[in-house]
Amino acid sequence: MTLPAGNVLIVEDDAETREMLAALLATQGFHAVGAEDGLEALHLLRTVRHRAQEVPCLVLLDLRMPRLSGGEFRRAQLGDPTVASVPVAVMSGATDAEQRAQALGAVATVTKPIDVDVLMDVVRRYCA
Repeated sequence: MTLPAGNVLIVEDDAETREMLAALLATQGFHAVGAEDGLEALHLLRTVRHRAQEVPCLVLLDLRMPRLSGGEFRRAQLGDPTVASVPVAVMSGATDAEQRAQALGAVATVTKPIDVDVLMDVVRRYCA
């Protein structure tokens, strides 16, 4: 059995959550890169895109963050042709998370607290 390969960009301002998600994805054979806000995520996404064909297969995006929120990140991402095509899954505890994710053109919504099975289904759908 070969392990799935895929780079996942985790955009989450809470360090513990970010590290937990990265560790979880690593146990499933994925390579996770973390960013603590939308600004860092945008920079990482653009840098990776220029350097490697292994562009992230999925961005896990928290909506509420300092500096550049999830929504602001998504608008900037969609405005940049080099990274616009990378699918985004919204991670949020907001009661209207589903509607907000749809408004941002996200491919999926993972509600917080995060259900590991739901999260892995989403990641596998785009990265396996």
